[in-house]
Amino acid sequence: MIACPDRSGTRFFLAGAIAAASIAFGAPAGTANERAAPGDGPVRLAQAAPSDSRTAPVRLVPPGGAPPSAGPSEGAQEPKPSPTPEGNTRASDAGGVTTTALSDLDTAAVGLIDSSEGGLGISIWRGSKRGLIEKLISRLPTRTRSVAARKLAIRLLATRAEAPQGASNGPDLLTSRVSRMVELGEVDVASRLADQISVERTGESLARSAVEALFLQNDNAGACQRVRDFALRSAEPYWQRAFAFCLLLSGDGARADMIVDVLAERGEDDAGLFSELIETLNGGEPAAVESLSDPAGLDLAMMRAANIPLPADVLSSDRPAVLRTVVRSPNADLDLRLEAGERAFLYGAIGADGLGELYAAVEWSEAELNDPVSTAEGRWGSRSRALLLRAAATAESPSMKALILSRAFGLAREKGGRDIVAGASAPVLKSIPPDPALAWFAPEAVSALLATGHVEEARAWLGMTGGGTETGPQTSKTVARLWALRLLAAPEIESATVDEQALRIWRDAAYGNDTEAARRATVLAFTLLEAMGVEPGAGRWGELLAEGPPARVPAPNVAWTRALDEASADGRVGETVLIALLGLAGSNADPPGPAAIRKAVESLRQIGLDSEARALALETAVAHGL
Repeated sequence: MIACPDRSGTRFFLAGAIAAASIAFGAPAGTANERAAPGDGPVRLAQAAPSDSRTAPVRLVPPGGAPPSAGPSEGAQEPKPSPTPEGNTRASDAGGVTTTALSDLDTAAVGLIDSSEGGLGISIWRGSKRGLIEKLISRLPTRTRSVAARKLAIRLLATRAEAPQGASNGPDLLTSRVSRMVELGEVDVASRLADQISVERTGESLARSAVEALFLQNDNAGACQRVRDFALRSAEPYWQRAFAFCLLLSGDGARADMIVDVLAERGEDDAGLFSELIETLNGGEPAAVESLSDPAGLDLAMMRAANIPLPADVLSSDRPAVLRTVVRSPNADLDLRLEAGERAFLYGAIGADGLGELYAAVEWSEAELNDPVSTAEGRWGSRSRALLLRAAATAESPSMKALILSRAFGLAREKGGRDIVAGASAPVLKSIPPDPALAWFAPEAVSALLATGHVEEARAWLGMTGGGTETGPQTSKTVARLWALRLLAAPEIESATVDEQALRIWRDAAYGNDTEAARRATVLAFTLLEAMGVEPGAGRWGELLAEGPPARVPAPNVAWTRALDEASADGRVGETVLIALLGLAGSNADPPGPAAIRKAVESLRQIGLDSEARALALETAVAHGL
């Protein structure tokens, strides 16, 4: 019996309702479509057979048996592996990763990858206090536009490692890791991580994060397998709503209605949205949903199953996981999906290929296709960005691709969307071979490739322009502008030197007579080079100071810098990464300042993460227009 609050005499009624519903969870009296009155236009449910409404619904829990291996609902990811029986070993679906779960294993130690697979090492928490790590992970930023920071955060959260020592005084470590993965939009990884421990050892918060991850993937069958167990344990409204939804998907609308009535009597009807959606799914009139400003995965799953159009404010929470789900929602109009897609792309919740697929859904007239640049200039927005990238991808020659992309970059700098165009253009950029004849395009190509973490491809362009093949004054000037990026991206950066003549030519080529802009850029270049171990040369800092008064810039938080110093000096790898990521969050639109980046880069290098440190330095250089 569920220990729910005793409100208006409903305690025992709710317990009995849920228990009765669970007994018959897999043996419904009839489908929602069968209960609809003639002419009502019943809604086809995600679990219903696609062609014959008389076909029996998929049973989520058969009588007297364990949950079957159900296929995914429409648009869902492949079914996730069932939780590992404790004491057994199995290979997961994450690239053949072998995972082991032991009955006496601290759940904080489970993970998906080890050091040979991109993990940060089994001892990353050695020397760190458990209570501190729990609190830091629960505050890990999830809305970051830094490709390097996001990759590092995901690797940290997925790493299999010894649990940190000490007493727990914060949120459960595994629960926080799964929750952060969900909020990053890595819902499939979150599901696999939650699957590493048995259901019996799963707490309510972890279970809810795991179920939300599955609903956000439109894996209703997988979510409902988890929901049944926790609906019997908890009287929390979330579990009861989810259970009613799952009952209805299995065809048991009568018992779903019973739970709706109890929740309404208790005043836990979620502002009426839930009951309206259940009524719609049960064959009633379509619900009119005008606002859904901060939806849970369950809300989005119910909206999709009921085929109710998503309102525009569904994006107002700006959560990467929600944005990612809206992109894949057939009940959202294309313009809403485009907005969600571009924002999800900025946060890394979908990749360039995913955004490209969304762009491909846009239709244009023959006139627009024949003159994409003029069309984009007159009506800039997501559809115009899609048009220009389509035109670049389908252009017949590398030079034409470069011309179209160059115009797209220019419009994005002028009218907005620079980061979107730079990132989304990566597949096209990688198809353009570096050619001395395209040296004029090299700064654009290098910046876009570095901004999205494609360092090797950027080095090919830098190598081409650094080989003395320039053919004229204008090309030489273009090549000179890449001096700072060429140094920072050099494979053997430790042996790089700051040549006085090259420095002067770079300043002249990139900034001309704007001495203040040249000085700011030089300060940034020296800061990043020093952080990577390159000495600018004796006396050069003093010379910069003599050129003009120092600019007023916000200094990094003292507590952050000191905590980072202590963690990195003591070799506490995971703690150093966590603290660095916390300090780099800043504003979504503005990159971190040079001082903060320098501290983060130096600290990451001190714990042996040189390539990750360089990725941050290169991103910063491009973001500040170096």
